[in-house]
Amino acid sequence: MSIVLQWTVAAAILLLIPLLVRFGRGRARGKAGAAMLLIGLAFGSLFDPAKAEAMETVHKRRDQREEAGQDGG
Repeated sequence: MSIVLQWTVAAAILLLIPLLVRFGRGRARGKAGAAMLLIGLAFGSLFDPAKAEAMETVHKRRDQREEAGQDGG
């Protein structure tokens, strides 16, 4: 994912926090904590360098397989 897109998603999440908290308080107690947990998980997966490196490796292997299939066929 590009850096600009990551920061855009991060900004959107930050702007939605007050809305999520307000929505959680209106529904039932404890929902705001769940919303914050989901936001934390979203940030963790978005900015996880190990995940980004793993996805890059997967894309490289896929490209290598496609090139090998086109050359051999």
